[in-house]
Amino acid sequence: MEPDPNDLRDPYKPDADEGELPDLECAICFCQFNNVFNTPKVLECKHTFCLECLARMNVKSAQPNTIQCPLCRAYTPLPDLGLPKLANDSTVLSYLPAAMQHVYSIRFNRNKGKLQVKRVPSSAPVLTHTISQSLDVVNPAGEERASARERSVLITILRSPLCKAFLMSAVAIMMVIIIIAIVIFKIGST
Repeated sequence: MEPDPNDLRDPYKPDADEGELPDLECAICFCQFNNVFNTPKVLECKHTFCLECLARMNVKSAQPNTIQCPLCRAYTPLPDLGLPKLANDSTVLSYLPAAMQHVYSIRFNRNKGKLQVKRVPSSAPVLTHTISQSLDVVNPAGEERASARERSVLITILRSPLCKAFLMSAVAIMMVIIIIAIVIFKIGST
């Protein structure tokens, strides 16, 4: 049977009646869903993304009370208590390991760009005790350190005598090429 061109099904989301597994990773960051910062949150358009990606989008958005779906561009108004109170995708959660079925209470401070676990009960699995209790969604810690490290490596390279000699040689060669081009242009125009 040939596909119907008028079929408006979402190609990014399997039909519930097909018996297929739901996508267990976020379509933005490709991280596997979990029950903490990568909790699967479902938008009104029925697309599911992790809380962390939605928080990153919300922090950069000019409309703090809505979230725009990156797939279909539909807007979802945020609940009064904020982004973490968006509905969880219970279908996705049901496919996670039993220890990850319980979703932890997360607080989102848009002004600071931080997601924070309110509290982890002592009865929680050991896995959750090893995770960070907060997440900076504006400037992830690794990115800041990596860019500073890259800048210091670049400065070290540029200050090396070999690099200085190469740059001076390149400038001298460019000057010679420009002079030759000017001379050729003058000869050709006379």
